[in-house]
Amino acid sequence: MTTCVGWELVRRGHLVRSLRLAPFAPAAVVVAYLVVRHPDPHDTVADLRVLALLLALGSGYVLDDGAATTLQASPYGLARRLGLRIGGAVALVAPLWTAMLGLLLPAIPKADRWAAGLGLSVELAAGLAVVWAIAAWGRRGGIEQPGLITTPALLALLLVAVSISRAPMVVDLGPQWTAAHLRWSAVVLGAVGALIAGGRDPAARWRSGRRRNHDQVAGRGSVAR
Repeated sequence: MTTCVGWELVRRGHLVRSLRLAPFAPAAVVVAYLVVRHPDPHDTVADLRVLALLLALGSGYVLDDGAATTLQASPYGLARRLGLRIGGAVALVAPLWTAMLGLLLPAIPKADRWAAGLGLSVELAAGLAVVWAIAAWGRRGGIEQPGLITTPALLALLLVAVSISRAPMVVDLGPQWTAAHLRWSAVVLGAVGALIAGGRDPAARWRSGRRRNHDQVAGRGSVAR
């Protein structure tokens, strides 16, 4: 049933129309600029990083949903509702990012292309996972427009990452590239874990706790008998 509803939302375009697309406007401007400008091998990594940052910042608003309070009583779990909206954002971001990699990576020496593409994609995944985790927990905490807090939070995290000199994360292609992106991978895993936890229905713990108490009472009763 949930799959059918999700497919109807996608097929009829309701899911895309429900997403806030205006925050993606800066990313669209950067894409247009990069398409017109001839790729420069010295600026490719920086250009893709700027685009990844803008895509992540724009994606922080996809969980804004004016009907979220009303839909809390729906039979579909919070994780499924959030997952559907995140899926809509992925369907928008993934083709655009893939196209830009195909456009800009040829400007990088062939030996470094795979490392650059994979590493920058990990950075984008980290940014997306972080903003969605923050938005999910903001929604869980009752914030009506959690996207508003994702922008300063992500920028603050990037500032912290840049300021850590002993474990650099924002590096150029070179000997530190692999180690830096192993750290980014750890950020992805941590943020995905936080997102999964934030997508859990608030009532689920209460239901499990009530069931546990019921089982304990029933067990005491059987022992007493």
